[in-house]
Amino acid sequence: MTTRFTIFLHLAGVVLLGSVAFPTGVFALTFTPERFVTEVSPGVPQTEELTLLNETGEFVSVVLEPVDLDTSMAAEGRATFLLNTAGSLAPSWISVSPDQFVLGPGESRSVDVTLSAPVTSTGSLYAGIATTFRPVRSDELGGVSLVSVTGPLIFATVNTQDAVRDGSLTELATRGGSTWFSHLPVSFEVSFANKGNVILQPVVTIEVRDMFGRLTERIDLNEDQYIVLPHTSRNITQSWDTKLSEERISGIGRELALPLVGPFTVTATVSYDESVSDSAQITLWFFPWRLALLAGVLLIGIVGVRRRLRRV
Repeated sequence: MTTRFTIFLHLAGVVLLGSVAFPTGVFALTFTPERFVTEVSPGVPQTEELTLLNETGEFVSVVLEPVDLDTSMAAEGRATFLLNTAGSLAPSWISVSPDQFVLGPGESRSVDVTLSAPVTSTGSLYAGIATTFRPVRSDELGGVSLVSVTGPLIFATVNTQDAVRDGSLTELATRGGSTWFSHLPVSFEVSFANKGNVILQPVVTIEVRDMFGRLTERIDLNEDQYIVLPHTSRNITQSWDTKLSEERISGIGRELALPLVGPFTVTATVSYDESVSDSAQITLWFFPWRLALLAGVLLIGIVGVRRRLRRV
């Protein structure tokens, strides 16, 4: 039977869904790095270092196992550990030493992760290191109980003449598809397709210019934050003015905070190589109707008061 655990393909961390919750006051097992993005040569072993830190507050027994990934949800930035799978490819090209040990509270340990790409391999290889950690309790006489499974990801590009690096920006839109707004924030969605056979790490830049061509906003997404697997697409979301999105204020409050009027041109540029880039452009229209309505009411009130004063 195949067991699945879902994780997110982000540099910021590996988040596990489906794990058993820790007791109160217990944290986690952390990894440095949280993912490997590297290049390998067919038939040439390559060793990387992985460091584990026990933040659970108790002794834990750790078991590391290379596993394949289910990447059917790669567009959302998710992958799934495939555990207990017969015929798994990952154990044939990844080895971990040591792969079993005990860590005390606050203790760290480094292990060697050896990547041995098969001689016939091309394109890209990717897998995970499923790490099971269990609390060791003295009252169990060395017995252990399953707590959680997590672990780092491995993305390796195979250095061969058959490597094809080809990607394109397929869509730039706002979340929901609207082009009319009264205030910020506005969320952009950028879709990038990897048409080649190796892993790509697109760098996304979004520029917003007003009707006079002046730069209003520039959004640079962190380099190497996103990974796009071969023959898949990745949806990247970014907000214009994240500060306003975090504040709980009304629509008219947001219009007052930063009133915007007229057309704004949004250009997204995606580069995945030093000399390769692609771009797309959309036009957004802003009109702070709440602010305009309030101004209209105030103007009518002022005119009405002045007329009454003239009559008097």
